[in-house]
Amino acid sequence: MRRLIVALLSGVLITGLAISIHNAYLLNDYLTSTSASKAEILIEDGDTGVKISQKLYDAGVIKAAKVFYKIALNQKRANSISPGIHEIDLKISAQAAIEQLLDPTRNRGVFRFNEGLRKIEILDLLVKSKLVVGQLSPTIKPADIFKTNNLEGFLFPANYSFAPATTTDQAIMQMLERFNLAAKTSKIDQGYGKFSPFDLVTIASIVQAEGDVQDFTKIAQVIYNRLKIGMPLQMNTTIEYAANLRGKIRLPYKQLEINSRYNTYKYQGLPPGPIGNPGQAALEAAVNPQIGDWLYFITVKPQETRFTKSITEFNIWADEFRKNEKAGLFK
Repeated sequence: MRRLIVALLSGVLITGLAISIHNAYLLNDYLTSTSASKAEILIEDGDTGVKISQKLYDAGVIKAAKVFYKIALNQKRANSISPGIHEIDLKISAQAAIEQLLDPTRNRGVFRFNEGLRKIEILDLLVKSKLVVGQLSPTIKPADIFKTNNLEGFLFPANYSFAPATTTDQAIMQMLERFNLAAKTSKIDQGYGKFSPFDLVTIASIVQAEGDVQDFTKIAQVIYNRLKIGMPLQMNTTIEYAANLRGKIRLPYKQLEINSRYNTYKYQGLPPGPIGNPGQAALEAAVNPQIGDWLYFITVKPQETRFTKSITEFNIWADEFRKNEKAGLFK
């Protein structure tokens, strides 16, 4: 009889616990994970978990702010919820709300630009995105170690989260801070041989523009080899930069005569500065070139770049490139 009473009491306790959990969570949480109806949730820099919970509750996304807060508190990735305007479904579970807040495609405040874009292109994208306000201040410049006021090359390509009314200065400062981290990680801030940190950013920007990531270290070595023997760099990408062109497989001969210090056919040595904004891989290649005696390289077809020290071999490959170009492989 005593065992029966104990069993009954245990059953009551378990049932009571189950009811408590049900009331605490299930009755205070929606069961669905998607909805046709949506709300725009503004997450601002510095918003706490409590504040985010309340915003979701007030907008009708979740059933109880405390449930979202408790679940988010136990998930470290919830700390990665970014500022911006998030499009979130209405009347969904707290867990589904977390998933949607972490989905960058739902965040209108996320800004992404790819490796190799130029400063003018980045500023234009910022304006068109309508994520930032105000003009760029002339006082914003790279770290003193680079000894330049020009932002070209120092706007690090990555994902950024901009809350509404972020100023252009604030956005650019985020990019510069991210670049400084990349410079430290790659060690370009320490220089390389006789090349200054600024030189290395310039070299990395050419590497970024000239080829695919798998060839970056070889392209960097070609640059160093040409500089060592006093050979002009003869990089089409530097002329494209001077002429404000993009993606030309073959440059007209008249462009090779352009009167610019960025014309590396006409002037020896490095151009006056970066020709775009390199990513992490290009920065690392600039200080970790692959050892080799190459002086020439050419992409004979997409994803196939060849390197040689022989001008004769290069010319043979150039004929192969022209055949592939005529066949439409580069379209």
